[in-house]
Amino acid sequence: MNQQLEDFYNHLNKAVVTTNDFAEGTKFRKREKVDQFAYCGLNPVYRAYLSFDLDSPASACRFEDVNLPTPTIITVNRKNGHSHMLYRLNTPVAYHKTSRSAPQDYFEAIQSEMESRLSADPAFNHTLTKNPLHPAWEVITFPASYDLTDFTEWIDLPKRSTAHSLPDNIVIQGRNDELFHTLRLWAYSAVRQHGDFDAWYQTALARAEEINAQFDRPLQFSEIKATARSVAKWHWKNRNSVDSRRRVLSFTDETAIERMRSGADHTNAVRRQKSLDTLVKAANELYPIYGNELSRRLLMEHTGMNIKTVSKYFQEATAPLGLRH
Repeated sequence: MNQQLEDFYNHLNKAVVTTNDFAEGTKFRKREKVDQFAYCGLNPVYRAYLSFDLDSPASACRFEDVNLPTPTIITVNRKNGHSHMLYRLNTPVAYHKTSRSAPQDYFEAIQSEMESRLSADPAFNHTLTKNPLHPAWEVITFPASYDLTDFTEWIDLPKRSTAHSLPDNIVIQGRNDELFHTLRLWAYSAVRQHGDFDAWYQTALARAEEINAQFDRPLQFSEIKATARSVAKWHWKNRNSVDSRRRVLSFTDETAIERMRSGADHTNAVRRQKSLDTLVKAANELYPIYGNELSRRLLMEHTGMNIKTVSKYFQEATAPLGLRH
């Protein structure tokens, strides 16, 4: 096994989604068994690869035809010449609950532009790939890895939009108010483009960071996050209202700071329940594989949550399984 394939193996979670036939579904299995399966899941929490699915014959050299850099790994179907391309990143992009959205947006913008250039399948979910460790495929590797900024030598990313101008009747009393009103006015139409609250919240948070970046003295991330969540929750709740575009998003006469502080207890309760639900789901998925060897560290790797949070809820999340320690 060369260095590129070793790196691929090491980046995988200890429990990996695998299958030999999608008609039979997928299943989590120990990483040690991954070479027995033709398809496997890339690490979803620390994304170390830009991935592309090219569903056309003789596609392994497409990157040269469209003037893109050399992939790290190409897995080719010997029967039809279709291929998957993987570009390894020197620094993986984090997708856990507390990770920043700006690197994610940058990652996804690059992936989208390269996908277009390669004429890759836009429906590819970038999570399951042809497993380069399995003998079903012809595997081509190159000693190449990249920083995200390297790709701008080959592609041009679309310019970010600027913040909307605010109506004259809105009185701004500081950066928090400007962020709040700019974000909420943008959100009236943007929320309709989403079918899932978590995805909507991440979009709203990314937009809030863009607005904040234009301030001479940017706000702290905690303030941005609180405002984004308040706006995202209100617009999500009212997204199907006939007059939602005309309604005024208001939190009585509280200031922006007071709005962010209000509801903290409710937010903490929701966060606690969400963390617990995530750990219970992960524990139920991993227990058939690891049994009584199921540990805090395995749950941490599987969910992307920090070890402090996992330890806090570990006993409660695993109690129904009757673990013996």
